[in-house]
Amino acid sequence: MPVSIITGSTAGIGLETARGLANNKHDLILVSRNKKKLNLLKDDIENKYQVNCEVFPYDLSLITSNINFFKDIKKKYNHIDFLINNVGAIFMDRIVTSEGIEKTFALNHMSYFTLSKLFSENYSEISIINVSSEAHRYIKLKKDDLQNLCNYYGWYAYKRSKLANIYTTYEINQRLKNNTASINCLHPGLVNTNFANNNSWYFNLMANIIKYFGITPLEGAMTTLYLANNKQVRDLSGLYFDKCRPRSSSRESYDIHTRKILWNYSEKLLSKYL
Repeated sequence: MPVSIITGSTAGIGLETARGLANNKHDLILVSRNKKKLNLLKDDIENKYQVNCEVFPYDLSLITSNINFFKDIKKKYNHIDFLINNVGAIFMDRIVTSEGIEKTFALNHMSYFTLSKLFSENYSEISIINVSSEAHRYIKLKKDDLQNLCNYYGWYAYKRSKLANIYTTYEINQRLKNNTASINCLHPGLVNTNFANNNSWYFNLMANIIKYFGITPLEGAMTTLYLANNKQVRDLSGLYFDKCRPRSSSRESYDIHTRKILWNYSEKLLSKYL
């Protein structure tokens, strides 16, 4: 059976991805903050789909948690087929983690960066799938302010984090040229989930009005499931997918100079904890 890791797996797109992969007989490794929800999901999946499901309660907004999760997996698994970086959130107020990193950048980017880098360097045949968003368009990274210190606006911080997911995907793809691993990213669609409900009532109201017109979480998981379940795309790498088809990401996302700045900055941050 294939072995697949899913981050942010207890609700929304991540939950439907877990169910979809289990239905296709993937053994699962699920990671999320909520231990109770993880254990309930583990029992449900193992009973319903007759697959193995192992759970790890980690706060992936912390670099140390991402590293420790990777070390747990490395000790136990010689082979991983898929890493699906799905965790993410939007924070309308600027929040700093206990490691001193702005939380949007920490959760939405550094988790993807850390796990993608460590797993791609240690599992030569892994396929990595990064859940980005069309929100990455019409925004640029602030090269001298990657952690959104000045004039913080939550929506723009989120958009930049989704652009960062694409930069990370393209950069790692360039570094995978000598092995058989692959990495792609995708837009899941405008999905009606609990996403963004961690903010003030006013923003929640506006977000829920917009999401009312969105697709279901299962529909939002379809491109991820397509990439994980379709052997015909297994050898494709360095692409951005939307509705199960590759398409061009934003013009800005192909800026190699900015991509290198982000990579070097992220690598320096990560090196403090390795």
